Amino acid sequence: MGHQEDRATGCGRQVPNPTNPQTTMSCPGSKTTVYYYDDNGNCINQQMWPCNVCGS
Repeated sequence: MGHQEDRATGCGRQVPNPTNPQTTMSCPGSKTTVYYYDDNGNCINQQMWPCNVCGS
C-alpha cells in the first residue's frame, strides 16, 4: 500500500504591504503539496494547493 505526504511551504510571493503601499512584503500564507508514493517509495503523483491567503 502506497502512502502520501503533505508538505506545507511558505508562499514567499511579494505582495503590496497594506499598511505602506510603497513597499512590498512576503506573503505570510503557506501552500500545500501532497505527494503520492507507490509501494516502492516512488513518487507517482503530486497535487498542489494554492496559497491560502494571497492567491497562487
